[in-house]
Amino acid sequence: MKKINKRYVLIGMGAFGIEIAKTLRNNNEDILIILHNDFDSTSKLKDSLITLKRLREMGFEYLYETDTTNPMALKKHIKQTDIVILSHGKNFETKLLTIEALKEINVQEIYARATRDMHAKVLTKMGITRVIFPEKQEGKRFALELMNRHVIAMDEVAPGVYIIEVSIPKKFLGSSVRKLRFRDTMHVSVICLKENSSNCNKEGEEKVYIQDFRDITLTENHTLVIAGGKERVKNIADMVS
Repeated sequence: MKKINKRYVLIGMGAFGIEIAKTLRNNNEDILIILHNDFDSTSKLKDSLITLKRLREMGFEYLYETDTTNPMALKKHIKQTDIVILSHGKNFETKLLTIEALKEINVQEIYARATRDMHAKVLTKMGITRVIFPEKQEGKRFALELMNRHVIAMDEVAPGVYIIEVSIPKKFLGSSVRKLRFRDTMHVSVICLKENSSNCNKEGEEKVYIQDFRDITLTENHTLVIAGGKERVKNIADMVS
C-alpha cells in the first residue's frame, strides 16, 4: 500500500510554534507556515513582515500570510488532508474564527493551543482533534522536578504513571540493568540508558542506548530513563545522593 504523505500546516508562530516547526523539519516532514493578517492595521502588517523575515532566516521556506478567518483565503493554501496546528497564544477570538473557517473547508485534523483553562474548555467543545496546553503541562513538569531535586527530568505521562531521568545511584555502579532486575525487584521499567562521556556524538550530545543496553556496566557517566508508578520511581530517585 502506498504511503500517504501528510503535510503539517502551522498557523501562528510564537516560541511554541517554532519548536514544533523545527522538530517537524528535523524529521524531514512537509511543513507550511501561515501567519494571520487581516491587513487592517499598519502596525500588524509591520509585525508580520518582521516575523516572516525571522522565519526565513531560520531556514523555513514555505511561508504565507493571509486572513486565516476567511475560508476562501485558507482554501488557497490548505487541503482537507492537511494536519493543521494553531500554535499561537494570542487573540482567542481569531483562533475560534480560524477553526470555523478550517471546518468550512472540511479540514479533518485540527490541533489548537490553549493558554487558559476556560479557553481549553471552549476549544474542546468545538470538536477539534486535540487541545494543546503547553504552559499547564510544563508548569506541572517543573513542579514535579522541583519537589524531586535528585531527578534530572520527570513527567506524568498518564494518571499515576511517571517517566523520570535519574543519575545512577552509587549502589548500582559497576552492575548492569540486567543484573539489577528492575522489573522484578523495583517494579519499574528501564526505557533507555544515556551516556555523557567521550562516547558522545559529533554534536557533543549524550549518547542514547534504546536497545542492547541491559548488559552495559553502569558508571557515573550514565543516566537511567525509567517508567513506573509514582512511589516506585520516587524510591529510585531517593537512592541518588
